[in-house]
Amino acid sequence: MELRHLRYFKAAAEEEHFGRAAERLHVTRPAVSQLIADLESELGTQLFERLAHRVRLTEAGKALLPRLDALMNDLHDALAMTKRVGEGKSGALTIGYGSLTLLHSLFRGAIKRFREEFPDVTLSLVEQVTIDQQKALEDGKIHAGFMHFGPNKAFLRKRRTTPLVSGQDRTALDWVNIQAGKVGVVMLNEHPLAKKRSVKLAELANERFVVVPRGISSPGHGAILDLCRKAGFEPRIVQEVSTTVSQLNLVSVGMGIGLSIIGKNFMYPPDLTVLPISDMNYPTTFVFAWVKGERTPALDRMIEIVESIAG
Repeated sequence: MELRHLRYFKAAAEEEHFGRAAERLHVTRPAVSQLIADLESELGTQLFERLAHRVRLTEAGKALLPRLDALMNDLHDALAMTKRVGEGKSGALTIGYGSLTLLHSLFRGAIKRFREEFPDVTLSLVEQVTIDQQKALEDGKIHAGFMHFGPNKAFLRKRRTTPLVSGQDRTALDWVNIQAGKVGVVMLNEHPLAKKRSVKLAELANERFVVVPRGISSPGHGAILDLCRKAGFEPRIVQEVSTTVSQLNLVSVGMGIGLSIIGKNFMYPPDLTVLPISDMNYPTTFVFAWVKGERTPALDRMIEIVESIAG
């Protein structure tokens, strides 16, 4: 039995005439008659009464038609859904992001635009620092992530020029480069240094530091110690936090200052001032990354949006 047997039966049942069914299907009348006869033979029961000028469903045919209608509707829906998934208009997409990403206008713009243009895609956002996103990509728990890297971009250097073969290294990445940045200092607007255009690291010698130790974009414990010691002082670290948002909240209530990524399109709270550190060389990179060779149609649509906004 083939799908066309059922299509021919449905047309003949609705038209109550093999000739009109043939015209509707753009085939010959004998073709309709033969396929329906084949279907009846396979089922072992008669589906139509052949009358002088028309045909009429038997009880068996009447039992089949409504169930076939439901089946054909389900099949149509399944094919339409398959097409939409293939076009990236349906399906699921899981994206990782860190709290620092929330400060960037591209993230907000990309997510909003994706939801507007592809409302039938189930978009899930997972808050993770970059180092956890790397593991989530390797384990297949996220499709892509908005990631921030400091000067040591060893993970990004695993980018390949040839596609991955199934079972090969899942740590090789491909990505859209969103922008470069650097590390600056975040402080209250009322801070004595806030009116300056920039500061030197040594000017922060007497400050209290709120740090994000697990961050691999902004300096953690080791990097802060090394940088401050080169500037001639030991940093006074008064608080460790898990996210950039927590760091900014504590800075805003006067717990201390923070070192954080600064650059175009990062938007900090209005009660905070962000200043570049003129003598500190700590370049950063903001990317949208995924495992090389493992793109889905929905991910393709998100990549297109990120690329168009990033320019």
